[in-house]
Formats: sequence, structure tokens, C-alpha cells
Amino acid sequence: MGAVSRTPTRERLLLTAERLFAVHGIDAVSLRRISVAASQRNNSAAQYHFGSKEELIRAIFGFRLAAVNGRREDLVRALVRAGLDRDPRALAEAMVRPLAEQIDVGGSFYLRFLARVHQHPGASAHALPAMGLEGSSPEFAHLIDLALGHLPTAVRRNRLRLGGSLAVHATADREQRVHEGQAHDVLPPAAFVEDLVDAVAGILAAPVSARLLTALDPTALNPTTPPPAAPRTAGPATLDRPAGV
Repeated sequence: MGAVSRTPTRERLLLTAERLFAVHGIDAVSLRRISVAASQRNNSAAQYHFGSKEELIRAIFGFRLAAVNGRREDLVRALVRAGLDRDPRALAEAMVRPLAEQIDVGGSFYLRFLARVHQHPGASAHALPAMGLEGSSPEFAHLIDLALGHLPTAVRRNRLRLGGSLAVHATADREQRVHEGQAHDVLPPAAFVEDLVDAVAGILAAPVSARLLTALDPTALNPTTPPPAAPRTAGPATLDRPAGV
């Protein structure tokens, strides 16, 4: 996505829309309601600046994704330098950590917004780059293909969707708990992130059962890349990360 122009009015509308979509859902919030909640004298301000709800959603992602995907690219470069480019856990960390770090952004509604968009049939494709899936870093997508190239294509794609969905909805739930003052009722922040990385890595690296192979359409059985050696798991990846996350 290209650079997003920022003016005080436009940014206020973006942040207000993100909050209202996160709390109430995509379909429940009109452009007029966003304009009113953003304290705009012109109730058509959101319509004027963005034209449609879809373009507004696209603009919110444009506002957020530079930081999220930039962080993911930093993690990808770090895991390549560490020789962990085919380690499912290191790749899972590159998927999860850029999202989890958004929880620490004061008063954030972004992850709950992302979860709402991910669930919305008309807007879900906009969520994929933020999840580390389609339209994210080409290098990250290539590493995923290499690390999981032994899986049938349909299974690999499904594992990525499952892992991305878990990352989004778990971090959105955590963001809500932080908002409600209940963030420490299960795990402290650093342990929550490591546990979520473990869970996503487990989804990516799980063996393919004979029953799954039997259930698959025969056309889905051929990987699109030559099978690499079994994924290397070197334990928790040592990637650069901010303290306390």
C-alpha cells in the first residue's frame, strides 16, 4: 500500500473509525456515525475524505501496516542471519510478534479492528497482509513455502490461514483484556507472546496424518515446491525484540 496522507482531520477520522469498527463491527457503523464521533461539524466528513467504507478500511490498514510489516521484515532478516529460515517456530514468531507488539500501543483498538475485518466476508482480504499472509513481505512468503514445502499445497495454505487466524484473534482478545484491566489473569505479557508463538508453530509444523491424506482431493497432494529436508527446529528463535514483550 502506498503512503497515506496525514492531516489532523483525516487521522482523527481514521482512529475514530478503527475504534468504532473494533467495538461495534464493520456493518454496524456508518460513515456518518464516524464523522459525528470524530467531532466533525460536517457529518459527511468521512464520506468526503474516503468516499466509501471499503476505502476507509483500506486507509486504516495503510495507516498501520508500514510499522507492522516493517517490523516483520526486520524479524525475517534476523532469522535468516541466525540460520533459522526453515525453522517453523522462528517463522511463527515473525508472524505473531509484529501483531502482539501492537498491544503495547497506548489505547490501541487495531487488533480488535483487524479481527473484525478478518471475520467480515466483504473485507477479509484486507486483513491478510497484516497477518503475514498474502500481500505481506515477499521474502517471508518465500521462506514459508520453503519451510513447509513438504506439505501438500492445500494443506500448507490452510495451515497458514489457521495460524494467521489464531494470531489475530488471540492478540485481539489480549488487547481487549488489557483494555479491561484483566491482561495478567492468565499469562504475563512475555509468556503470552511465547505461548502464542508456540501454538502457531505447532499448527505450521504438525505432521500430516494418513486420514488427512485420504480426505484430500488427489489434485491437492502435490507440493508446488520440491520437498525440503524436514523442518529444523532449534528451540525458541533468538530474534531482536523490545524488552517486556
